[in-house]
Amino acid sequence: MIDTNASHNFVNERIVGKLGLKVDKHMSKIKVVNDVACPMQGMAHDVPLQMGTWKGQLNLMIVPLDDFDVIFGIDFLTRNKAVPMPHLKGLMFMDENQPCFVSGNMMEDHSCGNKGKNTMLSAMQISDGLRKREATYIAALVELKQDVVVEVEDKVAELLKEFMDVMPKELPRILPPRRAIDHKIDTVPGSNPPAQEPYRMSPLELAELRRKLIELLDSGYI
Repeated sequence: MIDTNASHNFVNERIVGKLGLKVDKHMSKIKVVNDVACPMQGMAHDVPLQMGTWKGQLNLMIVPLDDFDVIFGIDFLTRNKAVPMPHLKGLMFMDENQPCFVSGNMMEDHSCGNKGKNTMLSAMQISDGLRKREATYIAALVELKQDVVVEVEDKVAELLKEFMDVMPKELPRILPPRRAIDHKIDTVPGSNPPAQEPYRMSPLELAELRRKLIELLDSGYI
């Protein structure tokens, strides 16, 4: 990809071994918009390159890339006197030694009602759109099975299937039937309900605690 906003030339770290590039250590860091600076994986010097009829060498910084394998920046355009010509869908090399024109593929713009194949947006483009408060829609492809209605997640469906005998398909809308024996607590006839405040400890533990508090009060410690 030709990127006039990139300062240097970059190659994806995933294809370095496939291309057999010799990597030298490099202490520089790279920073993109709205992200922190991160160290480079190295530098490949004097990498031979052929683009159409044009041949040359260039240095490639090894970095992790998401969408492209190689990015040519201003360094490539300046050193080789290359000029992007979008109206011709190509790149013009103005070098006196090997002037030539190399055809390329333009990324179609499908905004503003343009028709064609769908383009892929990078994470940076989406982040920039959200920052500018542009209308953003997220869609996902979901497989729909005929005559199958999914109302819950798969994990919940598996749990419900495991306990089918416990959970009925339709919950009853009435109270359960009355039991044969009603639960009740028998009290002494004529006695009043207990008025003692509930505690988290047993009555024996509460009595022991009160006894110790009384001893401390009588001794003057509290």
